[in-house]
Amino acid sequence: MKLLNSFLCSSLVLILFSSCGNKQQEKLKVIPKKEMVLPAPFKHHEKIEVGPELIFDIYSWGRGADSTSSLLVLRSDSIKNDFSVASTNNIDGKLKEVFNTDMDDDGNPEVLIYYTANDQYQSAKVICYEFKGKEANEIDFPSLSTKTKKQYRGKDKFYVKEGKLYREFNLFDPDDKESKKIIEKKTIRYFLKGNRFDLNEIKN
Repeated sequence: MKLLNSFLCSSLVLILFSSCGNKQQEKLKVIPKKEMVLPAPFKHHEKIEVGPELIFDIYSWGRGADSTSSLLVLRSDSIKNDFSVASTNNIDGKLKEVFNTDMDDDGNPEVLIYYTANDQYQSAKVICYEFKGKEANEIDFPSLSTKTKKQYRGKDKFYVKEGKLYREFNLFDPDDKESKKIIEKKTIRYFLKGNRFDLNEIKN
C-alpha cells in the first residue's frame, strides 16, 4: 500500500511539473506579427503626419509587373474635413521610403518620395513635392556629378536630420565591376534655396 501511495504521489508531482512546463511554453510562444496586405492594385503604402490635423498617404499601385507602378498622394486635413488627391506620378522602379521636411523653413511641408530605379545598381531616385495648402509644387532633385556616377553602385541610405535631407552611399573604383573594394563613403546634405535644391558634401 505504501508503495502504491508513493507511486501515486510521484505521478501527481510529475503531472503537475508537466502541466506547469506546458503553461510556461504556451506563455513563451511568440505570435507572429501579421503584415497588412494591401488590396489589388495597391502595392506599397507610406504615411506622413505633418501634424495631428494634416496627413499624407502615399501609395504605389498598378497591375502586372512589380518593377513599375504609379504613385498616388492623398492629402487629409481632419480639422477642415478636407480630403483630396494631392498628386499622381509614374515611376519606373519600386517605392522605398517617404520623408517629411521643411528644408527652407517657410512653413510649407515637403514630401520626399524615395524609390529605386530598374537599372543595374537600383539607383536612388527622389521626387519632391512642396505643399502650399492644396497646391503641390514638384521640385527637381539634383543628379549626381559625372565623376560620382562612375563610382556609384547604389544602396543609398536617406535620412532627415535637423530638417535637412541626408544621403549616404559608398564609392568604388570605376573598374571594380563587382563592387568589392570601397574607396570612400560619400555623404550629401540637401536643402532648398528659393524654389530649387542646393547641396553640400559632408567630409567623413
